[in-house]
Amino acid sequence: MSPQTIAIVGAGIGGLAAAALLAGDGHNVTVFDQFAAPRPLGSGLVLQPTGQAVLAEIGALATAQAHGAAIDRLIGREVSNNRRVLDVRYSHNGTRAGLAIHRASLFDALLAAAIAAGAQLSPDSPVAGQTHDAPRRIILQNGKQHGPFDLVVDG
Repeated sequence: MSPQTIAIVGAGIGGLAAAALLAGDGHNVTVFDQFAAPRPLGSGLVLQPTGQAVLAEIGALATAQAHGAAIDRLIGREVSNNRRVLDVRYSHNGTRAGLAIHRASLFDALLAAAIAAGAQLSPDSPVAGQTHDAPRRIILQNGKQHGPFDLVVDG
């Protein structure tokens, strides 16, 4: 497939992961974000083995592992009666584990991977919409248009 010109709206975890994968495959990727500088939102999370495989694919797993902690079991209990409502057990031989990580650490690893793959960032660019005819253009809140793009991804 020939390289596509792709816009990704949102520099969150999903948008940056998509940017790193698509740019790594040779596509021309621009990530539009409303904030003046990319930044993480939220607290911690647990990455399942599938999510860790994506990080490995984009070269960000080692960084994430260095800032996270492997977990072999995740138990959730209902507050009112202490009833177990979640019990996730990972492999007992250590080959599979969840990765507990703060969102800011994961964000930093994904941002570095997206930039290293060649994705371009367009901060301070709140998107208001897009044109619906091909090729598509991104319309910012200030009325400026960017593009054309072969694909627009809501990240």
